[in-house]
Amino acid sequence: MGNAKSYPGLTQDVLEDYTNLTYLSKGEILHLMKKFYSINPDKLEADYQYRFSKEDIVNKFEVLRNNPFQDRLFRVFSSHDDGRFSFEDLLDLCSAMCPECPLEVKAAWAFKVFDLDDDNQISAKDICQIIDRLTWTGNNRSNFLDRESKAKIAEIILEETKLDSSGSIGLSEFKIMMSRIPEFSSSFYFKL
Repeated sequence: MGNAKSYPGLTQDVLEDYTNLTYLSKGEILHLMKKFYSINPDKLEADYQYRFSKEDIVNKFEVLRNNPFQDRLFRVFSSHDDGRFSFEDLLDLCSAMCPECPLEVKAAWAFKVFDLDDDNQISAKDICQIIDRLTWTGNNRSNFLDRESKAKIAEIILEETKLDSSGSIGLSEFKIMMSRIPEFSSSFYFKL
């Protein structure tokens, strides 16, 4: 058997812990470490907990490059709330996005991503901004919806999900909604 590449800080015990604490396999974790390590091996040799910038991560992990929620993913999954990622932050993100992640866990992470103003509620304003992110492609406004259309969509969503009288969607309501949408798990996903 050939020698497997070793990475500073990623001992067999740590790899086993990561496997137990995430929904990722050992092979997926090693694949992620290989890509993460290749950003700047010297930085990780000096400090296993080094936090790479958003730009460094996006350049190495193409799946994040054109994501309309890229800024939110970095805000939600950055453990220091600094827009930078350690390897463990990257593992958290990839674990939440993998097919093996349970629906309830995915929904909790998705809620944080879609709660654009971080007020623990998804309001009509959040829904309108989500629509903008999904329909606006740079300077091309051909798919962009007008304010009235977005407000109507938000109103219908909030009316359909009226589980309480708050006028917005809380985490427990969001989880119930997502459990009723068969496509949710395959939509809140990316391939490593």
